[in-house]
Amino acid sequence: APAAAPAPAPAAVTSSEAVDAVVARVRAVAAVLGLKGRILAFGSQISGFVTATSDCDLTYMPPEEEEEGPEEDGLGQKTKTESEVGILQRFATEMPKHGFHDIITVFQANVPLVKAVDPSGVEVDLCVGNELGHHNSKLIAAYCRLDRRVSQVGKMVKQWAKAWELVGSSDGHLNSYAFTLLTIYFLMNTRPSVVPNLQDAACNCESVNVKDQRWGQEAPWDCKFWEMVELIPRSMNSESTHTLLHGFFKFYAEFNWSRDVVSIRLGLTPSATASKFKLYSPLNNKEQWYIEDPFDLRHNLASQCTSEGRRRILEKMRETLEVLDAATHEGLPRLWASHCLRAPTRFLLKCRIHTDKVSASEYADALRAVRDVGPFTVRFPAAQRSREVIDAFAVFGSDSDRRRVHRLNETYIGEWQLRLLPCSTWALEDALRLGDYEELEVTPLEEPSEAASELREPATVDPSVEVRNGLRVAQTEEEVQVLIQRAEALGLSHEADLGGHKLRQMTGKASARARARTDSDSAGAWPRTNAVAAVETDPDEGPEGGAGAAAGGLKSSLSATIAALSGAPSKAPGPAAAAAEVAAAAAGKAVPAPFKDGDGIRLLLGESSLLLQDLGARFQ
Repeated sequence: APAAAPAPAPAAVTSSEAVDAVVARVRAVAAVLGLKGRILAFGSQISGFVTATSDCDLTYMPPEEEEEGPEEDGLGQKTKTESEVGILQRFATEMPKHGFHDIITVFQANVPLVKAVDPSGVEVDLCVGNELGHHNSKLIAAYCRLDRRVSQVGKMVKQWAKAWELVGSSDGHLNSYAFTLLTIYFLMNTRPSVVPNLQDAACNCESVNVKDQRWGQEAPWDCKFWEMVELIPRSMNSESTHTLLHGFFKFYAEFNWSRDVVSIRLGLTPSATASKFKLYSPLNNKEQWYIEDPFDLRHNLASQCTSEGRRRILEKMRETLEVLDAATHEGLPRLWASHCLRAPTRFLLKCRIHTDKVSASEYADALRAVRDVGPFTVRFPAAQRSREVIDAFAVFGSDSDRRRVHRLNETYIGEWQLRLLPCSTWALEDALRLGDYEELEVTPLEEPSEAASELREPATVDPSVEVRNGLRVAQTEEEVQVLIQRAEALGLSHEADLGGHKLRQMTGKASARARARTDSDSAGAWPRTNAVAAVETDPDEGPEGGAGAAAGGLKSSLSATIAALSGAPSKAPGPAAAAAEVAAAAAGKAVPAPFKDGDGIRLLLGESSLLLQDLGARFQ
């Protein structure tokens, strides 16, 4: 189990006035930038599920005319709509001037973010265009207004999940919002119900359509629900908060996860027992959990919950249930506090690392360059041929140290981009079970060396330097696209043009490879033959270059295969026979006749290893 110490007394819940002050400061930043859209709060700070560790989720909503598409300028030319990354880059550059600090940019993500700490100490997550999240939060807030036990039980469930490090979809668990939906769905299914279905109650009301593009395709979702909760009679259920909490763990410990869906949209309706296999989001297998977003019906909040994560959540639920079963009604609060409220003593970051491109010492030196951080530990994977890209970990003694190092997110070690993610102790323990890791004790440098200073700690370096360095070494189209958007936001037109040129080169190569594969497949020949020609004509290598020379040798070694195929009878052989002809011809052997598929399988197995060894030697 994760190392833990007794939990400190809960901090004061952030007041609505404090949230309003944060929103006002972010709006002031937007005004300086000339952004005319709205700043909306969403998440636990306005839903009623706020805890001592909750951050403040904000979204910038561009004006409607910007969402609908680019306008024309005075010359009749279409003006370019600013990208999400571009908008967030401008916020990240301006926010320190307004007292925000510890700025972290998370641009290589499905939902780009800027993370910052407000002058009052509130952690802020800012994204663009998440109006659906705002409506989700309004729905949860309505349930909290309807019955105070909704927020009381919900907060305790979230505190329990965070104490046992069960929050985080990147670790294969559930996110915080999923635990909120679990709470409300349970409270619908008590006897009698604590809350009704507010979406079903508004079935005859006018639709509230919100467009969403999170999944790459725009879809309108109906976000209506009954908002006048003061008109709804209060529940006849009089159970205490701790009794309901006990019921929560019993309900989900016995829940039929293999068949049923957690859906507050369908709860208490005739469709409440609908199979999870008949909903919008496809499932990989029957064991996958289904927790439906109440508005975005494509979104299964349990889609990233792994088999190990599911096992761990249920194990902790049943363990907690056993503890609560042994308590008297009067002793429940004390027992809950002693068993379920824990404060972590280790704070982790993980990062996918290619062990052939980044060494343990290089990784440790990159993190060591951050100032004002105490000693920490790096756990780095030993080289494993079967898994070249694998998680490396850094373990810190405080959350503030982890946050400072997290500012290195999306910087580079050589050509490898660091994508740092906060993670749980479970993630490290799972990784240690799968492979060997070396342990390095790291003491940060008081004055970074010249080599370390080149890592460009984001807190001290102009972001334009990061963009220039990134464009020089970026390896993927996604990285280059984000860097172009950042360059445009920073007014770096020359860098944006360079990025565009690099992107066109990368796109052209990918298209050439795709055409080669298509031509090869349509010709019915072995796919590698046209790939050889594509490599030989690579504009960056040329026929005399290293890749071209290797491809030329490969083409010669395959000439027998091509000759055998061109002289084949008009009646095509079976698939095993055809494959065996390829292997036999490449190995310089005659094809036996008469030829049977069974013989072909045996010949293919015998000769394919020789062929692969030859290919490997030529490409080495």
